[in-house]
Amino acid sequence: MDDALWVDELYKAFWRTLPGMLHTEAQGLAYTLGLAPSRDVPWSAVFSNEITLAAPALLAEAMPGIRGATVQDALLAHLLAVIEAFGTDRIQDAQVRPTWQLEAVLAHARRARDEALRRVAPGVDDPAIDFARADEATLLAIEAERSLLASGEPAGFSRYYALSLGKQSVGFPASIALAHAAGWTAEQREVLARLLSSVWLGLQLHDDVMDWQDDYQRGGAWAVVLASELRSRAQGEPDVTSTGARDQDRAAVSHHRGAVAYGPLGTPPWGIAATPREKSEPPASAAISSLLPVRRMVLDSGVLAAMLDGERRCFRAARRRAAALGARRIAAWAASREAQAQELAQCEAESPGFANRAHALNAWAKAVLA
Repeated sequence: MDDALWVDELYKAFWRTLPGMLHTEAQGLAYTLGLAPSRDVPWSAVFSNEITLAAPALLAEAMPGIRGATVQDALLAHLLAVIEAFGTDRIQDAQVRPTWQLEAVLAHARRARDEALRRVAPGVDDPAIDFARADEATLLAIEAERSLLASGEPAGFSRYYALSLGKQSVGFPASIALAHAAGWTAEQREVLARLLSSVWLGLQLHDDVMDWQDDYQRGGAWAVVLASELRSRAQGEPDVTSTGARDQDRAAVSHHRGAVAYGPLGTPPWGIAATPREKSEPPASAAISSLLPVRRMVLDSGVLAAMLDGERRCFRAARRRAAALGARRIAAWAASREAQAQELAQCEAESPGFANRAHALNAWAKAVLA
């Protein structure tokens, strides 16, 4: 079965198990969360890539002999985990109103997710496949990120990666559980975790570049925070990151083994899941005026080109790791994203603001020519 159709069929089977009073809310959940323009858009059409919701299905080709029912349970656990995480993030960020129907659907999703995961790897004791642990890390990271963005203080790439990794912890357990079911060694599972992390971080970096202006007007953007840190460093100002803040970051990602920084921006060996943003309305003229000095600082800092180059390196790492594991479809997809990121990074470095202009033009073309 096609992965997209599989995602939609599994989600449909899930919401049909819910009490009748929740069916309408569950069917239109993507719309409620601001991830789809209408209630009729299926989950398979919400994201621009299939790996966000269907990672275990794409990985299954590297696991010959694994039963189809096991892959199906891993896929169900993963897609419900991602959907629930988006719901929690939108509620925590006050982007959606937490009605009792929405909270009930998300609670059912957590239970169905956990039940499906137990069927994938029954009896396996591994912290890496513990959704309760992942949920805790996600909430800690969301709170720490919100506090940092609200404070307006500068922060470096290491803190960005640490919080982002913690916030997207639920993107790992289902695929790693499937690897357990396939009999993969600890070394293979470690490569898999790093592969997934590279993918998630690459997607996150891309979104945080393309949506930074909307994010900033909604309360805070990482591009602004990182640009402020780069400017402070260039001016010889001391590191403003407090010991307490660094301790919070470490707590948010304590369930993962040591992040090793390398390169001028400290790119880690793993990453996080993409967080597609709701398309916002055009800002008022006053908002545009207040954004101009910030926009100038961000463009002058070169941080967008740096983030896009980080995206390129993440997808390069993902391509190599996928190839090593025999996940050919993911390797091919990562190679395509690597090439796109390289071109965007070069264009952004040569003409600051290029990536955002190209993104806006593409969105306009889709809206007008659809």
